[in-house]
Amino acid sequence: MKLEILYVCENEYKPVTDVFCQSNTHVHDHIELSIILSGEAQYVINGKSYVIKAGEMVLFNPSVTHSVQILPQVNYRDLHIGINCTLADFEIDEKAFSDGFAIINYQDEKKKILEICKNLCYETTHCKLESKLMIETLIMQLFILLSRLLTTETNYQTEHTTSLGYPDKKKVVDFITTYINENYMNEISLEMFAKDMYLSQVYISKIFKEETGHSPIHFLIKKRLSTAKKLLETENLPIKIISSKVGYEDAYHFSKLFKKYYGFPPSQIKRKK
Repeated sequence: MKLEILYVCENEYKPVTDVFCQSNTHVHDHIELSIILSGEAQYVINGKSYVIKAGEMVLFNPSVTHSVQILPQVNYRDLHIGINCTLADFEIDEKAFSDGFAIINYQDEKKKILEICKNLCYETTHCKLESKLMIETLIMQLFILLSRLLTTETNYQTEHTTSLGYPDKKKVVDFITTYINENYMNEISLEMFAKDMYLSQVYISKIFKEETGHSPIHFLIKKRLSTAKKLLETENLPIKIISSKVGYEDAYHFSKLFKKYYGFPPSQIKRKK
């Protein structure tokens, strides 16, 4: 079989505080294999979200819409391989691809697969005289191992069988709470989180309340007002300035919220001081 290799591309992302790394939504007219080497990422495939971790890979048939999002503070590395062929060329079981893709757990062959990935990266980088043949050989080995993994149904998941319909709840909640604690003074909305994380506002509110007992917006208000109270008690600043420091440009609105939450207006703390 003549194997046409389109690309072998290794990507690495270092942890960045509060910044999403995200690819544009796209499709390929060829088969692509994405192998997660370390960390985890949120893949959006055919409009649904999946958390793919180290020890897993995604095999895409042509014309499958997808994008990749790496959450902040995650050290992530993957390898993408594009080839122009059909799955039948590798005797891969087509039933694993009823939705055009499969999420595959490669733990059973982890040592071999990571060694192949390491050698692929080396050959691609150094481009020696025999590298082209070596890369073809390594990719053939990789797909043979892949074919073996796919003979066991428990090693792969598709749109119908996956239990990964949404990212890990705790990670979503932890990210939101951390973001609010560090950015409460800026404009924050539920819509912003929903858009960035490819999740519905209803779903985010539901799991956040289950984990914390509060809605994300109530958590934000609580953070802003508790910070404002500390500033009122320790700093000799006008209420308007303190209001602005915790994210409220309208001092009157801030005072109403403060009184509703604490039972007394912010001016009372200043009078006591």
